[in-house]
Amino acid sequence: MKNLLHLCLIFLIYSVTCFGQENKVSNPFFVFNNGISDTAAYKTPTAQVQLAAQMGFEGVEKNGLADFDAFYQAVKENNLKLYMMYVEVNLDNEQQPYDRRLEEVFRKVQGTEAMPWLYITSKKYKPSSAEQDVVAVPILQEIADLAKQYNLKVALYPHTWFWLETVADAIRVAGKVNRPNFGISFNLPHFLATQYYAGESPIHNFQSWAEKARPYLFAVSVNGADYPPAAADRSKLWDSLIQPLGDGNYDTYQYLKTFWDMEFTGPVGLQCYNIKEEKTTHLKKSVRTWQAYKKRYASGK
Repeated sequence: MKNLLHLCLIFLIYSVTCFGQENKVSNPFFVFNNGISDTAAYKTPTAQVQLAAQMGFEGVEKNGLADFDAFYQAVKENNLKLYMMYVEVNLDNEQQPYDRRLEEVFRKVQGTEAMPWLYITSKKYKPSSAEQDVVAVPILQEIADLAKQYNLKVALYPHTWFWLETVADAIRVAGKVNRPNFGISFNLPHFLATQYYAGESPIHNFQSWAEKARPYLFAVSVNGADYPPAAADRSKLWDSLIQPLGDGNYDTYQYLKTFWDMEFTGPVGLQCYNIKEEKTTHLKKSVRTWQAYKKRYASGK
């Protein structure tokens, strides 16, 4: 009898260890700065970061480098983490293509999980114009090498209508930058938008793009979405493609599951641009959905 109980105990421990942790989601969930700012009630860094903490996020994004010290102090005081810093690289500005305060910020966050995700703009060059890689790559290598001095990573942020527009662009450029601390982010609404304008179906080709992105993947963004969007009108596109997590007809659980199945453990950010609902309402909804997704994945579904 004792031997049987002993065997049952061993089996139970083995089951919990081998099966219970197999589908565990360890990605930190952070909120974009546009989800905690932009209203009179949340103008200050302190108010913004406190809102993120109250809603249950593990960290935040910083939009630009202005007021960095106050924002970062609020992050630490609220026991959160700064995961991403949204920073522009302007290919048209030969003298100063990126904010020179970046090294000072690197020094302050050195050795942490904070990283800039770079959106690349140009009025001279068309979106996705690969011939301008010769302009962009040396700038990005400079930023990557600077970040390396402070034990930090750098990620690209593909953005519809910008020079670095698509996941394909980000993969191509990251390969040419060729630095171990330099990668990309996979941004759901921009992926859906570029697929829509290209006349392609993200339902059918998302998996292949996720696999291609995998060697370079440092961060992922998510939100609720309808696909296809109701209209191609640029001014209304985000009404369809950026909604609270859990809303819309696009299967965001399967989107996240694809990355979890790849054993991606990096930060996942909640995009909130242009969401009309009151902030605490849509943020609570998104956090509840995130937690439900984690439980669903842990159950093997």
